[in-house]
Amino acid sequence: MTVVTTASESRRDRKKASARRHILDTAIELFSRDGISAVTIDQIAAAADVGKGTIYNYFDTKESIVVAFMADLERKVQAKVHRLNASDKPLEAILTEFIRFQMRQKRPYHQFVRVFLAQIFTHTNHIVPYLAEMQKAIDPPLEALFSSLQERGLLRSDIAVSELTLIFKTIHMGLSALWAVEGPPFKHTERVLAQEMKLFCEGITANR
Repeated sequence: MTVVTTASESRRDRKKASARRHILDTAIELFSRDGISAVTIDQIAAAADVGKGTIYNYFDTKESIVVAFMADLERKVQAKVHRLNASDKPLEAILTEFIRFQMRQKRPYHQFVRVFLAQIFTHTNHIVPYLAEMQKAIDPPLEALFSSLQERGLLRSDIAVSELTLIFKTIHMGLSALWAVEGPPFKHTERVLAQEMKLFCEGITANR
């Protein structure tokens, strides 16, 4: 009986995960095409061929769909952090690779990132609570990375990890905006990324 129950729960979980993913993918496609503000839950439900109630089973608002999508992308970074923690590359190369990895994850959704950033800048007060929710997925892998780099003696120990995280995220935000505006093949973004990481790392590298 236990085996049957477990198997049934596993199938149910996979079905729920698949439904959630389908709603996310459909919503992101609509947001990318029409903008977040212009799309309604009714339109997402119609495009996904599900009932409106099904949407609300997974997401409270369309903004929570955006947060869930971005958080899912950020969680993929956590596995990358484990590899970077063990990397013997110089500090500058490690942090540059961290940002490059995130940009590679977001590249298939370049148009959506443009829309998302526009939403941040034009509807700041409305979207701030959702941005705060996103930080719960963004901060832990970054803090883990900086803590590891400090323990390895690559980073100055007199700078708090929380401060390093905030500064790094600010730099990353600017690079993300440049990345979104420029578009493929992102040659200018790559050049600026290399320059910014060089200057940033000169200020935080531990004295040997």
